[in-house]
Amino acid sequence: MAKKFYAVRNGRVPGVYMTWADCEKQVKGFGSAIYKSFPTEAEALAFVEDSGLSLSDFMSANKSEPKSSRDVKSKSISSRSVSSSSRTQSKVTASVVKPDFTKPNHVVAYIDGSYNKGTNTVGAGGVIFLNGNRETFSFPSTDERYTSFWNVAGELLAAMYVMKYAVDRGVPECSLYYDYMGIEMWATKGWKRNNALTQQYAAFYDSIKDRVRVYFHKVAAHTGDTYNEMADALAKQGAGI
Repeated sequence: MAKKFYAVRNGRVPGVYMTWADCEKQVKGFGSAIYKSFPTEAEALAFVEDSGLSLSDFMSANKSEPKSSRDVKSKSISSRSVSSSSRTQSKVTASVVKPDFTKPNHVVAYIDGSYNKGTNTVGAGGVIFLNGNRETFSFPSTDERYTSFWNVAGELLAAMYVMKYAVDRGVPECSLYYDYMGIEMWATKGWKRNNALTQQYAAFYDSIKDRVRVYFHKVAAHTGDTYNEMADALAKQGAGI
C-alpha cells in the first residue's frame, strides 16, 4: 500500500501527519479545517505553507478525503509554518479591530456562509449594524453557479449582500467581520481568481469600491464571538440546516 502524508493547513495543530488517524484528530469537528493527502512529504509541506490557495485547489483538497470526515463548514485559510501557526493565529485574533457600533453612517456587519449537502443548498447570513439599528439577513440559493462551491459561495454572497446594502443607502464606509480569509483575499487580488464565482465576486467589489470603502476584518471561528456565532446560525438557517 502506497504511503501517504496528510497535510493539515488549518486544524487544531497544522502540520504534516503520517497517518489518517493522527490527521483526523486535527480536523474532525474543526469548523474551518482544510487538509489533503500527498504521496510525498515535500508536497505535503508545500500545501501547508502555500498562502495562495485557489478555489479550485480548495475544492480538490476537500474532495480528496473520505466523505465521512468532511465538514460542511470547511474553509480555506493559509498557514506559513507548523511551528508558527498557533502564534500567528493568536496574533490575528488579538489584532482584530473591535467594531465601533456608534460611528454614524458606517455599516458594521458580521457574515457567514453554509451548505446543506442533503438539499444541495447554499446559505448566506449575517448581522448588520447601522446608525444604532441592528438587523439580520438569511437567504438560500440553489443556483448551480453557487451550489458547486458549497459554503464558500455563501460567504461571498453574504459579503456582496452587505456591500450592496451600503451602496443602496449611500453609506460611504463598511466594516466586514468574517472567519473566512477569501472574503478579503479574492476582493483585493491576494488569491487567485480562476473561476466564475471568484471572478464575479472580484468584479462586484471593483464596481463598488469607489462608492464604499470596505474594511476587512478576519475573526477566529467558533471562539464565542457573539455576532460571529449569530452569523453562523443565520447562514445555516438560510441553508436549511
